[in-house]
Amino acid sequence: MHPAVTTRAPRRAAQAIRRIAVVLVAVFAFGGVASLFYTGRATSELQQSRKRIESLNADVAQLEKENARLRAEVDSVKKSTYAVERVAREDLGMSRKGEVIYLLAR
Repeated sequence: MHPAVTTRAPRRAAQAIRRIAVVLVAVFAFGGVASLFYTGRATSELQQSRKRIESLNADVAQLEKENARLRAEVDSVKKSTYAVERVAREDLGMSRKGEVIYLLAR
């Protein structure tokens, strides 16, 4: 008589090893997530990121207002000779021929 060849023992061992591996991975994953919330590091980084986003949004809004003002000034200069003269006088210190400019000390 030949002894019966069984493959149940190696299969059971492989299944047991897989179960143990899955449990260990789950425990480590749960522990990692729990440690992030326990230490508060993840939440503080999230709060800092949100504050940074709010600050950047405020900067963007201010720059959009400044861009709108500058576009209006460019349109004004393009349409009006008075605006060109004002810019030449105030920003560039230019004058017409024969004019005398008085500078007042502040």
